[in-house]
Amino acid sequence: MRISIFNLNNKTSYKDEYIKIKKVLNSKCLSFKSKKYTYFEFVNEYLFNNWKYRNTYLDLYEYLEFIGIKITSNKISLDSFINFIELILNIQLLQESIKYYNDNVVFSTKASSVLFHNIPIILDKLGYQAYDIDDRVIIYKKDIIYTDLLDDLTDDIKELLLSYNNINNNGIKTKRIIINKLYNFIAKEQEKYKSINSSIYNTIKLVVNKMGIIGEIDNKYKNLTNYKIRKYYDNCFRLICYLINSENIIKIKDEIKNSA
Repeated sequence: MRISIFNLNNKTSYKDEYIKIKKVLNSKCLSFKSKKYTYFEFVNEYLFNNWKYRNTYLDLYEYLEFIGIKITSNKISLDSFINFIELILNIQLLQESIKYYNDNVVFSTKASSVLFHNIPIILDKLGYQAYDIDDRVIIYKKDIIYTDLLDDLTDDIKELLLSYNNINNNGIKTKRIIINKLYNFIAKEQEKYKSINSSIYNTIKLVVNKMGIIGEIDNKYKNLTNYKIRKYYDNCFRLICYLINSENIIKIKDEIKNSA
């Protein structure tokens, strides 16, 4: 039986998509002040040095190598591909913030398709999502817990929540810092969060106070392996997310109850 074109399963290969994107952006795909540029040439000449997050890198090509991209090679890992997309989205955000460039750059049809149509679809199919946080775009793995969690939070708390799952298993110190900040966030309204679930709140408090989030690890837990400590931290993070999300669920329940 024939399957409609709208229901065909179009699996996304990040390697194929990378080659496609690179081919378009490495062609003379945009014009600026009546001159044709490749995307990389234009960004390198006009935008990269205006990007405050470039660290000490002096040009775009040096930065691309830092994130695992070699323009002359088609070999790429998934992490490097996502880094590549994240860079492109941040450069686009930068361009849109500078009126002179935004008003005078004209993309080819293929470049527009890649930048504004294809990239969101690619991210979605690969299970990633781009979040605008202040003057940055950050890409993270999709997580159903964040769907309702982020709407009413400040940018700094959003970034903490999104950053946690992007830390590799060796990032114990970074996990401690994030959990500490998130705990400080819920501790400011501890009565509210205790009223949601005092047992969970107290469990979070135990991990924070006894397992090295604040101060030294308690003698009782000093013999735990790094793996077990990380598991405690990860579970503590999930409990914090649960508490914050429970507040949103209660709001939804009350809205339904009041409108019934």
